[in-house]
Amino acid sequence: MLELFRDSKGKTALQLPHFPTQMQAIVWRNWGLVPVGHIAKVLRTNAEQVALLAEGMGLSAAPEVNPLWLSRGYITIIRANWHLLTYEQLLILLDWTEEQLVFALKEDDFLWYKLGLFKPEIEEIYYRSLLPEEKEQTEQLRQRIVEHFPSGVPVGLPGDKDKAFGFLDRFKRADPIETYTTPQPSDWKEYEVKLGEIKLDASWTITYPTNGKHVKDFIDQFVRKMKKNWGIDLRAFSKDEERQGQTGEYSLQLQIEPHTSVLAESHEIHVLAKTITVKAVDEPGLLKGLQWMAKQMDERGGPLLQQGYTKRLTKFDLRYIYSYSAVFGDPLIDPELDPNPDGLLEALSELGVNGIWLHCVLYNLIPWKEAPELSQDWEKRLEGLRRLTERAAKYGIGIYLYFNEPRGMALPFFDQHPDWKGATENGVQAALCTSRPEIQQYIRESTASLFREVPELAGLFTITMSENLTNCYSRTFGNDTECPRCSQRKASEIVAEVNRCIAEGAFSVKPDARIICWTWGWDSFSEEMLLEAIEQLPDGVRLMCVSEELMPTNIADTKGIVRDYSISIVGPGERSKTSWEAANRRGLQTMAKVQLNNSWECSAVPYLPVLDIIEEHLDNLSQSGVSGLMLSWTLGGYPSPNLELASEYYWETTRSNPAETNREAAGQQQVAPGKNELLKRKFGRGAFERVSKAISQLSEAFREFPFHCGTLYVAPQNYGPSNKLHLTPTGYTATMVGFPYDNLEAWKSVYTADRFEEQFQLLSQKWKKGMDQLGDAEPYIAAGGHEAYTELVNAAWGAYYHFRSTALQISFVIKRDLYLQEEDASMREKQRGELLTIIDEEIGLAKALYELVGRDSRIGYEATNHYYYTRQDLQEKVLNCLHIKALLS
Repeated sequence: MLELFRDSKGKTALQLPHFPTQMQAIVWRNWGLVPVGHIAKVLRTNAEQVALLAEGMGLSAAPEVNPLWLSRGYITIIRANWHLLTYEQLLILLDWTEEQLVFALKEDDFLWYKLGLFKPEIEEIYYRSLLPEEKEQTEQLRQRIVEHFPSGVPVGLPGDKDKAFGFLDRFKRADPIETYTTPQPSDWKEYEVKLGEIKLDASWTITYPTNGKHVKDFIDQFVRKMKKNWGIDLRAFSKDEERQGQTGEYSLQLQIEPHTSVLAESHEIHVLAKTITVKAVDEPGLLKGLQWMAKQMDERGGPLLQQGYTKRLTKFDLRYIYSYSAVFGDPLIDPELDPNPDGLLEALSELGVNGIWLHCVLYNLIPWKEAPELSQDWEKRLEGLRRLTERAAKYGIGIYLYFNEPRGMALPFFDQHPDWKGATENGVQAALCTSRPEIQQYIRESTASLFREVPELAGLFTITMSENLTNCYSRTFGNDTECPRCSQRKASEIVAEVNRCIAEGAFSVKPDARIICWTWGWDSFSEEMLLEAIEQLPDGVRLMCVSEELMPTNIADTKGIVRDYSISIVGPGERSKTSWEAANRRGLQTMAKVQLNNSWECSAVPYLPVLDIIEEHLDNLSQSGVSGLMLSWTLGGYPSPNLELASEYYWETTRSNPAETNREAAGQQQVAPGKNELLKRKFGRGAFERVSKAISQLSEAFREFPFHCGTLYVAPQNYGPSNKLHLTPTGYTATMVGFPYDNLEAWKSVYTADRFEEQFQLLSQKWKKGMDQLGDAEPYIAAGGHEAYTELVNAAWGAYYHFRSTALQISFVIKRDLYLQEEDASMREKQRGELLTIIDEEIGLAKALYELVGRDSRIGYEATNHYYYTRQDLQEKVLNCLHIKALLS
């Protein structure tokens, strides 16, 4: 099976001369990530000898191995050993079967592409005694570690304030309500009830309708929060119990009144002295009303509400995102991985998210009689999906599946079905031709079975161009196809037909399923073809476009366009608007795909604190007519201030003034969302202006990012200081979010090297100015805002280290190449000095990031790439830099 992944393309593995031996590099990169016994087996020695090698380099004598590295960080391990170990040794290290490794390379979000589509030739390395000169070099290495890292603490060991994957602890299930301590009456005196306010206490009761499936779950969350935050025990009664006289004088009444003229989740809250009414058009609207009340209390610092009438009309009725702690591969099989823990679901729900998406392969979920071997364990996956949909629904969150169907099949499959064979790819697989009625029927029936088997599945979204081989035009970008049937038809007709088959199958079982047709990859269509495809889409689906699709750019006097993954370029663009207008004429709802937290512009931080840019984009989308948002691809799912700001745009909110309690007065005050109001709530009145000024500076800096899709995928900004320097060109080509190497030609994409360098220098310099301003705000942060401030500062510094290191790496490659070609001695000396200056700053950045990673486990992590680096990698970067300094001396 691994034979498909053995192509070396004539490349031999990179050497790591900053280690005395490659054997020691193996120990270093895996110490604390896998059991010592695994490393010993790889090197064909015993654990004692491995431990001696580690101690000799200054590593801890007894590493505490976090088991999550093997379940949630295996991509980090594979990447670290790609140039060190053969496949056979990798299997020993990971304790995997060959099938597991093949599955990861093939199915783990383009892992084979990220690794470069080749496996370097490697000579197997086994343990041997160190030679005298190697022992001397090892002692020098140890002394360098002691000098630059006095604590000597590698990743994941005791001593880290927030060890690797520590962010998962934030998402654990909420504590049982019985564990919360009820404050004593003396603690309540701070709740000063002002004129026009009411205070909730245990004398209030909740009444709720009996015809809702999840209303009681929503109430339980509200009751838990009231108990946890304010020590109040609230009792809830159904309408039937209320009629039996079990409720008290003070009542919080929940009501559902369907209304087809407004979007889902719209609701209103009417607060009177003895009665609070939350009225919504549906069940999830009640949850949003309760969450709004809880938020108002948090802002007031007590169980206090302003009397009056508030109306919240939904503007974006679908807001779905990828889980920050998602596990790729096959997560529905293993419930222990829990990629969507309850704490994360609740946090996202409170930020207005009402959908989570995950990848799927249709034949893995629904058995296909033509290839039953592909459907092994389908029952377990379906059960896992059912559990997930039912659990997420308790938080008002629907589950959406990424549908890239029907998947291409290996060529031997078509020996039995030659008429089904469509376009081929790479001589190993072919598309199931969707022009064949049998394939269309397979799509309809399997999709229908999926919704039948998982009744709470909220919907799905399709990609019909690029990504994986599916239909016969899926990898041609709208150009000709070799399929004899599909070549007689337009690509626009084919993709519309695939969407129609999927929608028909879903709607036959669940008429209200949300089927989203994403135009990703349709950017290769002419406008005429685009409009044809939209015109042929089935009724009832939603059309989704990347907000900034094909927007022109002109950065550093260099023209380009955007395909996706931009925060620095603010949409929506004209292409998307054209698509949405065409869909509206067809009577279809429209959606925008955006990145609000981060993008491949820098995905190693949980969010980029550029709220001015986010606010501008949300303002634009509010006026665009779209009614739904895909909030992220696989990156960007962290519950952040960016998402908190976005949540204020999901509803059009109007309130009465405190003296008014009638609906007619509600329109007098429209509540406008805004960055400053958010910052005031989080950091206090004394600090918000300073924080706001700093964030505006960071936003201005980020607009300098030299955007190009090629740069996003291969330049070092996602790896930052962990990417090694090379005094001799490696000759390696940078890979997609995998190995940047020293491939400046690929990094810069459409830019000249000089302008590319200048732009990253400008970005990092302006960002540093914002960091200085953010630091000036610290003395003014309100008492309750320090944790949020620390998280903000960590994310901002993390981004800076990555941007600044990228600027330095660009400069290093440019100056290195000049140095190697220069014949004039005085010029070579000048260039040598410039290289040494760059190296010294890179050492400082690696050490600073090393410290930050130890304080904040979110830094360096992204769901589909796992950790871009470990703390040992950052220590190794220092060794790498010191080695090059020695060569230049």
